[in-house]
Amino acid sequence: IDSAVLEMIFLASIPSAIGSFFVFKTIKHNQLSESAPIIALLPLVVTVLAFVVLGEKMTAVHLAGLLLIVVGMLVLELKNFKFKGGIFVAGRKKYIVYILLLLLFGGISSLFDRVILFQYGIDPLAYLMIIQVFIALNFLFFFLVRGSSFREFGSTLRQFWKIILFVSALTVAHRYMYASAIAVATSLGMVVAVYRLSSLFHVFAGGKFFAEDAILRKSIASIIILVGTVLLVIK
Repeated sequence: IDSAVLEMIFLASIPSAIGSFFVFKTIKHNQLSESAPIIALLPLVVTVLAFVVLGEKMTAVHLAGLLLIVVGMLVLELKNFKFKGGIFVAGRKKYIVYILLLLLFGGISSLFDRVILFQYGIDPLAYLMIIQVFIALNFLFFFLVRGSSFREFGSTLRQFWKIILFVSALTVAHRYMYASAIAVATSLGMVVAVYRLSSLFHVFAGGKFFAEDAILRKSIASIIILVGTVLLVIK
């Protein structure tokens, strides 16, 4: 891999790291069953960016998918037909900003993935290994800028290293499969849409393991959003 491609991978690691950070912030401060459908809006952002930047087509069917996604969001967030529930509860404006940022940087990250894997023909495993190193360096930089205590970092690692190791193995595995799909797929939006089907599982998990409320409404909203997503990426 020549230096120009390495520079591209490093640039790709920046929005990927920032997007991941805001995903964590969103999940931490919102119910899982509410965060997941919102994060499932990423295919919408990716499809629009792919249309504008990469020239991937958008048809009437895609616009219908966009409309369904908007309807799904209304079902998810409206309370008595007013934006007073979910992320729109008073005092939670910064979490709306987190969500907008994760969607923006997640979309930019997917564009980088598409260009590097599809146009440059980089092996997905090699790409994953290199970008993960760069992402780790980015997070180290964030950590230093924030001024967090390395003692706290070491304490957390010692206390939770088993679960961290387990989650890291799952993370690398799913990102490898995701990168492999992007490398061969004809549509970036389709890959991201299938990838985000997990949001429905997250809604069920939020109700089952965290006793979150309004699971039926959130499930219906998730299904509407996912149907819209499928329409959004149909060729």
